Amino acid sequence: MSQDANKMTQKTAGPSLPMMRAFALGLLFLMSGLYILSIAMQGDGAWWGYLRAFSEAAMVGGLADWFAVTAIFRRPFGLPIPHTAVIQRNKDRIADALGDFVAVNFLSPEIVRERVEDQKLSRAVAEHAAEPETARRVADGIVDAIPALIDLMDDEAVSGFMRKQAEAYSRDADLGELVGNLLTLVTEHGHHQIILDAFLAEAWRALEENEATIRQQVRSRTFWAWRLVSLDKQAANAMIGSVEDVLEAMARDPEHPGRQRITDAIQKFADDIGTSPELRAQIQSGIVDVLEHPSVLAFFRSLWGTLKQTVQTTASDRNAAVRQDLSRAIERFGAALNAETETQEALDRRLRALLVDLADRHGQDIGHLISETIHSWDTKTVVTKLEQSVGPDLQYIRINGTLIGGLIGLSIHQLTILFAH
Repeated sequence: MSQDANKMTQKTAGPSLPMMRAFALGLLFLMSGLYILSIAMQGDGAWWGYLRAFSEAAMVGGLADWFAVTAIFRRPFGLPIPHTAVIQRNKDRIADALGDFVAVNFLSPEIVRERVEDQKLSRAVAEHAAEPETARRVADGIVDAIPALIDLMDDEAVSGFMRKQAEAYSRDADLGELVGNLLTLVTEHGHHQIILDAFLAEAWRALEENEATIRQQVRSRTFWAWRLVSLDKQAANAMIGSVEDVLEAMARDPEHPGRQRITDAIQKFADDIGTSPELRAQIQSGIVDVLEHPSVLAFFRSLWGTLKQTVQTTASDRNAAVRQDLSRAIERFGAALNAETETQEALDRRLRALLVDLADRHGQDIGHLISETIHSWDTKTVVTKLEQSVGPDLQYIRINGTLIGGLIGLSIHQLTILFAH
């Protein structure tokens, strides 16, 4: 908590317990001083009798209330006086009573049902979500929370978990059949042609990049006499040109026989997978072996690291598009829900039923949690927490007891004088 927050808390919390104790004790010492002064000066006038009656009764009232307040938390002077140290002796009973009080008076299904019966829950959510400022704060809160959640995760544990899940899925699922179905689906709709186009483009680039190497290989394998008449160059030109012609023809013509042969081969492989359990088993075994390889863990580690870095970088940017998109989505959701009265009523019915059901299922559990938490505290902790919470207010009892006791003593002294005359 920041220093400003601490100062604000101190201001709103009121006087501290030590301050109030010192004030009450100082008032008691003041009354004691006045009492001593009144005794010393009692022969100098009737007014000193009034002061003595006031201060004497004030001391009695202050001491009595000090005893009462102290007895709530501990034994006065450490003496085993009956009915003192009330909280220390009854901590467990107070814990049970507090837990039952919360469960019965706040979390019982009847109380919850009564509180939410007329509440327009979804409408309130919609109205707030439709406000641009609220939508922006919610979006910022969600985005800001994501890096913190990711930081809580251990990188090695996450990457290991990802690999283990992939391995478990590869063992449980029939990956061979899955591969066969995927190949069939791809070829039936012609989607493999896109991959084939990319493959042809890569083959063309590879041919251009390795043309010099191909020519050198042809020359080295050509009889020296033929090299004298440049037959090696002609052979290389013919071979490279033929490959280029085939690649160009296949790239331009979707119905090229070469494309069709590749399509037929893929379809046949898919059919073989569907009819051959041995082939499916081989495919699945190969995939499992790949996933169990140590390099796969490095891949998942790298994948998780990249994902984590991307999320953290995006979340740290206050002007990131994801913040604006999420804010607009929340705002649109709120506006749309706000315009649908029937949807609001349907949601409210379900929300009310859910809240009542949660109270019915877990209300007593929360009460037990409160009781068990207080049970687990040592007695000193309970006394300290309660005394810090209500102790400053209890010191007012001592102050009031001192002043009111003095006024009562003054009244009794005056009545005594009246009756004596």
